[in-house]
Amino acid sequence: MDLIVVWDDGEVTLYQGGDGDDPAHPFTAEHQLAKPKSIWDKALAVTGVGTGTGSGGAGLVVRWVDGEMALYTSVDAKGFHGEKQLAPPKSAAWRDDARLLVAGRFTPGGRRDDLLVDWKDGHVSVFTDLTVNGLKKQTQLVAKNTAWTYADQLTTGSFTGKGTDDLVVRWRDGETTLYPGLTAGKALPGEIKVRPAKSNWADATVVTAGAFTANGAADDLLVRWADGHVSLFPAVDAKGLHAEVRLAPAS
Repeated sequence: MDLIVVWDDGEVTLYQGGDGDDPAHPFTAEHQLAKPKSIWDKALAVTGVGTGTGSGGAGLVVRWVDGEMALYTSVDAKGFHGEKQLAPPKSAAWRDDARLLVAGRFTPGGRRDDLLVDWKDGHVSVFTDLTVNGLKKQTQLVAKNTAWTYADQLTTGSFTGKGTDDLVVRWRDGETTLYPGLTAGKALPGEIKVRPAKSNWADATVVTAGAFTANGAADDLLVRWADGHVSLFPAVDAKGLHAEVRLAPAS
């Protein structure tokens, strides 16, 4: 899989995935999609979606600082294509109430174009089939609560072999949990603890999942830490983490 990075200064970089078997070198090329000082410094959240269009059917959902929500139906080395507005600027819910969001496959047999959102009051909902429904079909998974206000990072992958994606949550205190085979319309599945509370994962500032190693499964976790170093944890499963490969040093 490819990796898209949005930098603080608005630059956007696409790291092209490779076919090699060395986990220390998961990417083969780097493509600049947007230059520094671009509009992308206004992007609050970015998550990859499967849209069924373009090469591999890979697109992006972007939440902008003014509350606009946008879907790019495909992204490649030449840039962003097929922009569709999911919510207009100044949409109060997306500007003021949404906290974290991540795309995944939460409907059996569907595309990887469902969107899970953690809101400021702690409730969690899923918007299914974005490419067809936009943001019109919402299902609440978790009612208003205080626990989910402490979630700091969300990512999805295929760690347990279920028919739908697994959700990984890194909590503020460093605890990291995996919810296997999350399905829209049902309660959260029983959690699997990947890291305990007060672990060093409290220093993980960005967590994302993907197929970054030779087995081709989206069961690898990539982490950027507070000191700037970047780690890859290959082949994560229900038993947790098994190895750490450092991709970039501290800065």
